[in-house]
Amino acid sequence: MGSRKMLMTTAMVALLALPLAACSTTVKLKSERLCTATGGTYSGNTCNPGTPNQKGAKAMCDAHGGVYDSVLDMCEMPGDK
Repeated sequence: MGSRKMLMTTAMVALLALPLAACSTTVKLKSERLCTATGGTYSGNTCNPGTPNQKGAKAMCDAHGGVYDSVLDMCEMPGDK
């Protein structure tokens, strides 16, 4: 009977922890995905929107209010609450 109680306790803790893990306050996007989502092509850390206004990954991230991580080539932006 003790192992059943232990199993139920573990299951309850896991069920309670899952929703909390989904409550992140930031979003991380790959620079390539950010660029292609706006119709551009991404090559060499540069977004080519098809016009003379090429933007670097950092500039693109800054324009969206994010913080650029050059090591991971990702943009971290505040999430919506």
